[in-house]
Amino acid sequence: MGGWELIPRGQAIRAYYLWTPILVFCALLQVTLMPHLTVAGVQPDLALAAVVCWALCRGAADGAVGGLLAGLVLDLLSGAPFGVHTFTMTLVGAAAGLAAALVPREHAMLLPGMAVFCTILQQAACVSLLRAAGWPLGWTQPVVVVVIIAAVLNLLLTIILYPWVGRLGRALPQGESGW
Repeated sequence: MGGWELIPRGQAIRAYYLWTPILVFCALLQVTLMPHLTVAGVQPDLALAAVVCWALCRGAADGAVGGLLAGLVLDLLSGAPFGVHTFTMTLVGAAAGLAAALVPREHAMLLPGMAVFCTILQQAACVSLLRAAGWPLGWTQPVVVVVIIAAVLNLLLTIILYPWVGRLGRALPQGESGW
C-alpha cells in the first residue's frame, strides 16, 4: 500500500482513547499548575512537550491530531482569540512528526532539536496570529529572551516526558509507517 499499513479500526481508536485523556490532563495542568512554576517569569509548556513527544513516537498524523486536541482544550481555557492554540499546536504536532519521519530516531539531536524548534515555531506562530488579531506584540529583545528561556524549559520537560510517552506510543499499534 505504498508506505501505509492498515490496522484494525478498533486498535486505532484505542490509541486515541488512551491518549486523549492524557492530553486533556496536560492541557488542564498547563493552565492551572504551570503558571505557578515559572522561571524568570516564563512557564514551561506541558501541553507542547506532550504533543512533541507523541508526534516523535507516533508520526505526523497522530502528532497533528494530538496537537489539535491539546490546542482545542487550551483555546477553551485561555483568553486568546479562539483558534490560536489549536492552529499552533496542530502545526507543532505535524512538524515534530514530520521530523521524526525524516530524521533517524536514533539521532541524538532529534529530541532536543525538536523540543527547541517546536517551542520557537509555536511562539513565532502565536505572536504572528496575535499581532494579526490586533494585539500589540512585536519581536523585541524581551520577547526573544522569553522564547529562549521557554525553549530551555520545554527541552527539560520534553526530556522528562519522552520515556513515558514513548512507552505508551510503543504499546499501541502503529498505523503509519512514515510519509
